[in-house]
Amino acid sequence: MESLRWRRLVPLVVVIAAGALGPGRAVSGAGAGPAWDPPPCTEADTGGPPGAGAWYRLDPVLDRAGTLAAQRLTAGIAGRPSRHLDLAPESFASGPVGGLVLAGEDDGSVSRLRLLDPAHGCATAVADEPAVIRSAVLDPDGRSIVEHRVDRATRADLGIWRRTIGGSAVRLLDGLEPDPELGPTFATDLVVAADGRLVVSSCAMDACRVRVLDPATGAVDRFRGTGQGLGVTGGSVVVRAACPGLPCPVEAIDLATGRRTTLAEQAGAAVLGGPAGTDLVFEAAGDRVAVLGVATGRRVAAQEAGGVPLRAGSTATAGADAPPGRVALAPRGRPGPTTIRAFDPVGGSSAELMEASR
Repeated sequence: MESLRWRRLVPLVVVIAAGALGPGRAVSGAGAGPAWDPPPCTEADTGGPPGAGAWYRLDPVLDRAGTLAAQRLTAGIAGRPSRHLDLAPESFASGPVGGLVLAGEDDGSVSRLRLLDPAHGCATAVADEPAVIRSAVLDPDGRSIVEHRVDRATRADLGIWRRTIGGSAVRLLDGLEPDPELGPTFATDLVVAADGRLVVSSCAMDACRVRVLDPATGAVDRFRGTGQGLGVTGGSVVVRAACPGLPCPVEAIDLATGRRTTLAEQAGAAVLGGPAGTDLVFEAAGDRVAVLGVATGRRVAAQEAGGVPLRAGSTATAGADAPPGRVALAPRGRPGPTTIRAFDPVGGSSAELMEASR
């Protein structure tokens, strides 16, 4: 994650597609650990419990001509050596949830989903899908996957789907047509709240259309002209403003009235966290971390915490399992075996993830 001392001015869609983590880089394998070809998980293998310290990061691998040749997925458990595997150029990862990392890649004919278990060194095949799965996330309970799909031939948006692990998929939301003013959608990000509500950010070059789905009622709230959605809490969806780079304002939009309130004027990496998922934890100036209660206005002053927040969502390029109520941090948003910290939004303290997860 870039420091807030450097404002990067690029189209919004580039920020979203890059996981809002700064410019991509070629990797040489340094720090990625040995290559990993995970065997199938057996009945004796189980995912680690929530907060067990699983983590991942994605880095682009470029060939000699500077063309994207692969996405290097590095994964591990905090405090233990990591391993890596190279995915197809069109690939993604998200999570971890319950110690499992969701990985997807497309070979030009089919999209494949796997659940990687870094603790046991194995993987579970989930699905082979004829349509292109552009990104996906695990539900918080780990029992189903929410996917964004596009048509393989035309790249038309096929909507948002939910697939039960080991079962079939149903469509939750139809695909969006291009907006005459915003233009074509280039990136779609998915965030699932702890209560099951889904935030879908469909982003064009300069702004996004955000939908909030309550699966319990089927109700959908829609907003346009925002930045990427960070999550939903209570009666508000939390979004970035539509701006050309980071840092960027973060706003709360009232689901009932559409009224917008600025929560933070300048925020880098940001995520909703805390015991009830009601705190905005964000990178402030000088690589410090600050906290704001979305509904209460409670503030924890910005402080050095050993890293910046690892954001949630299907287009994130890094993530880590933190204990309940904590937020995972990493220097510049790029986790490694010994660099991840667990931050307490209530007390403002942080500890090494390997210690906090015991």
